[in-house]
Amino acid sequence: MSGSTQEEPARAEALGALADSGRLLSTAMVLFHTNLSRRVGLGPTEEKVLELVQRHGHPSVSELAEQTGLAKNSISDVLDRLESKGFVTREPHPRDGRKVAIVATEEGIARIGRLFIGMMTRLGQLNAEYRTEELALIAEYQRRAAEIQAAEARNLADGTA
Repeated sequence: MSGSTQEEPARAEALGALADSGRLLSTAMVLFHTNLSRRVGLGPTEEKVLELVQRHGHPSVSELAEQTGLAKNSISDVLDRLESKGFVTREPHPRDGRKVAIVATEEGIARIGRLFIGMMTRLGQLNAEYRTEELALIAEYQRRAAEIQAAEARNLADGTA
């Protein structure tokens, strides 16, 4: 990175645009997921816990509590609601029979998946406008930014922030 003074205004402008676009994306995501959750009869926390269950296969209550920063009893309450609505089941853990694994149901996945079709189609069209290298850079930035935000969320949950 060059230290030229000519670059500083352009960098400041780019960082401002990045911050603005991040806020826009964050708000759009929250609103999308809030409305998606409402459409299938879930709360936003339930929908995001369900996403973690799908992403991580057969997580335990302890693993979900660690990932979310929520207390185990809070996660258990969320899972009870998801189970009563047909989105998850509890089964013996595939690697540790002493634990219970949480598994997303096929019917629950399908109920939510249908609501993503329009957005995924439009995002596919947007992705087609970028070169592979550009997409890789965007993906790396988003992953790293998500790691920072997840760590800060855990800090807020722990009271360390």
